[in-house]
Amino acid sequence: LTQIILSFPLSYMVYKLFAGLDFFPFLNFIGIFVVFALGAGDIFVAIDKWRDARQADPLARTEDIAAKAFPDAALAMFLTSFTTAIAFFSTATCPVAPIKMFAIFCGLLVSFDYIMNVLLVFPA
Repeated sequence: LTQIILSFPLSYMVYKLFAGLDFFPFLNFIGIFVVFALGAGDIFVAIDKWRDARQADPLARTEDIAAKAFPDAALAMFLTSFTTAIAFFSTATCPVAPIKMFAIFCGLLVSFDYIMNVLLVFPA
């Protein structure tokens, strides 16, 4: 839950400071529901890969299980997150400003959710 929530201020920082976008429509707040759904899916993938690795070798150390499960989980999460982010970023070609800003912000949310998941949740 923390990593999902932290992706919101990170995305806003990139949206506002680095991209220089001043218009932040209320529609962008709907993106939190998108990132909650995708973040929960990523957590399920990580737990499933961990459980599969543990069942394959029940006596292995935690570090060995993590080394075995992490690459598979990171790749599976990357594929789902990447395709979703690309879908949002491609919607940014829309000439309607609120939809364009929503697409950019949600693409950033999905991208940062994946990064936070890989850097925080799985190692924890």
